[in-house]
Amino acid sequence: MSGAHLWLNRMLAVPGVPAACLARATTLAERGDDFGAFRWFSRAARVGLPEACYRLGRCYLLGLGVPPGINEALRWLRRAAESGDAAARAQLGSLALQGVTDRDPGALFDVPGAGPDYDRAEYWCRLAGTAEAKALHAFILTEGPAGRRDQAAADTLYQQAADAGWPGGQLGVATRLLRQGGQANAERAAVLLRAAAAAGLATAHHLLGVLAESGAVGAADVTAAATHYKLAAVAGYVPAQVRYGFAMLLGRGIPRDLFGAETWLRRAALAGDAHASAVVGYLYVRDDELPPNHGEAAIWLRRAAEAGHPGAARTLGRLLLLGAGVPRDLADAAHWLRLAAEAGERSAWTDLVRLALTRQAGDADRAEAAQWLRAEAAAGDPAARFDYALCLAQGIGVERDEPAALDWVRRSAIAGHSEAIAMLAQLPAT
Repeated sequence: MSGAHLWLNRMLAVPGVPAACLARATTLAERGDDFGAFRWFSRAARVGLPEACYRLGRCYLLGLGVPPGINEALRWLRRAAESGDAAARAQLGSLALQGVTDRDPGALFDVPGAGPDYDRAEYWCRLAGTAEAKALHAFILTEGPAGRRDQAAADTLYQQAADAGWPGGQLGVATRLLRQGGQANAERAAVLLRAAAAAGLATAHHLLGVLAESGAVGAADVTAAATHYKLAAVAGYVPAQVRYGFAMLLGRGIPRDLFGAETWLRRAALAGDAHASAVVGYLYVRDDELPPNHGEAAIWLRRAAEAGHPGAARTLGRLLLLGAGVPRDLADAAHWLRLAAEAGERSAWTDLVRLALTRQAGDADRAEAAQWLRAEAAAGDPAARFDYALCLAQGIGVERDEPAALDWVRRSAIAGHSEAIAMLAQLPAT
């Protein structure tokens, strides 16, 4: 805006003309004067100008020129929305999806941890009718509760938003094309993703990285993939932080940097990614460029194990079994090893067996270990045959049965197990 226009707005705003107050506030906001903009947005909003109410609500929402205040933000956004402001309606829909609802703003935080208010989100999205609101509504119909899902309706809304040039709509259509599969769809998706990425959508950069790394739209390009992952990671997109961390860890598309990899994986782990937590734990267990730190490793492995990561549960169990970096705790070790074993980590069964054979595990753990050994022995595993023979000989997890134990030792020896062969050689001839 020219200096003359700014002077005219200032003169008109003095007597309180709402449109002039809004124009001056907008100019100040564009210049980065949030405090000054807030004052003039307030003047225009207090006489009921819908756009000014919306902008004032955004000031309270984002803390622009005023301390953040969610209840004040909702009050002004709702006033704008009820006056027909489409942007305010879309904003209220987005907030409702995040669990911040205008349904009862005065009691908003009386109950912490409120979940999404899908009814209110859909209500405002339908009223708004903008490309942004359509993309948001499509997201609800795709990712919301099962009873609300309608993929066909979501696809239509995403397409309408994409046709209007909205990045969220472009992302939604691209995701549908990728879900359908095929190179032609992948190429069409890439065009849409590039447009969404150019608008700053981190998820679009992440998916472009995945496409580049996989070679779905041509020759695989790990350098381009790493570039897209970095852009999405810097923007805070957790899956991209994981992939960028792995790119650094493996030197895929960028120089290998173990310390940089640990930094990005740690960020993702702090954001709740279980796999990233597990990998950070592994990095501190092994003896590599990072000095081993079993205490640090145990912290990250426990986070991952508690989130359901079987490999982390197995490694944490081993640390507890050995007392490496944590106090030795056989009961806790058995707990995590059992969870890992039940999730398919075969090596965790081996550790449980070793624990059971020392008679230091609980009765349930010894019984589970013996049962697993019996199955592995019957399947022909020589080591399992020998270990199961020891269980039978000593009554660990099963009833003591020396004849059966001897039979399994013989089977193990026939399969070539060295310890079984040596034991048989020491027995008197029968």
